Amino acid sequence: MPGSALTGGPRRLPRALRLALVTITSLGAALALNLAFGADAGATEADTSGQPGDAIARGQDLYSQQCSLCHGELLRGVEEDGEVLGPPILDVGPAGMDFVIRTGRMPLDDPGARVERGPQKMSDADREAIIAWTSTIMTGGPEIPEVDPANGDLGHGRELFTNNCAACHGPTAAGIAVGERDIAPALTDATALEVAAAIRIGPGRMPVFGPDVYSQDDLDSVVAWVLDLRDREAPGGLRIGRSGPVFEGAVAWIVGLGLLLIVMYFLGGRTGDEDDHEVEAS
Repeated sequence: MPGSALTGGPRRLPRALRLALVTITSLGAALALNLAFGADAGATEADTSGQPGDAIARGQDLYSQQCSLCHGELLRGVEEDGEVLGPPILDVGPAGMDFVIRTGRMPLDDPGARVERGPQKMSDADREAIIAWTSTIMTGGPEIPEVDPANGDLGHGRELFTNNCAACHGPTAAGIAVGERDIAPALTDATALEVAAAIRIGPGRMPVFGPDVYSQDDLDSVVAWVLDLRDREAPGGLRIGRSGPVFEGAVAWIVGLGLLLIVMYFLGGRTGDEDDHEVEAS
């Protein structure tokens, strides 16, 4: 008979095993997507000193076209019918302007859109031109920081990061939620300059760590530690997006148990076939 134990035909997998196979397949697909989109995105570091007059004029034109609708022609912000379209940015400094443009947070396509990291929407030359012009009328704010991770101390950086950053960015800098709509982003794609600028300007709800709080040595050390977290090897196996030992361990258990179920199923099927052949022989 087709499908009978005696003829060795196809048999329907048990429900528990089918669920295990679906779970393993889903986890495998999620892991593949995570690894595919987790590549580091580098960025070039800009020097905005000594900008010529034509760059400043060009920066004013670019600002008027892409920034003034929300932040106003003179960086004082725009409020319409009691709603703030864009905050004043007179005191964000060159570091703040460079950071939001470099990390793709600005300019926004929609004033109501969520501000989050993305690909840079401007060329490096356009970014430098806007910074050159806005710097001529800003009333304060930090300059674009200089950072040299090679001068940092990893042990000191780990201590500072653990005490001041890990609560929001996570111990592996993978990012976690800190409020209803606020998320401390993962630092896996951040460059040394971007990490240093964020420390100095305090974007979003992040506190500001100015030179009076973090010395240049502190800054270099924290950045060195973040880059080490990002680039270090994973001797324990796949990093799975640096999601931490709990999640990585859970994946290992699920995959391992699923493989064990598959082996048990086929071993059990082989034993059953041998018993059937013995019955036929007798």
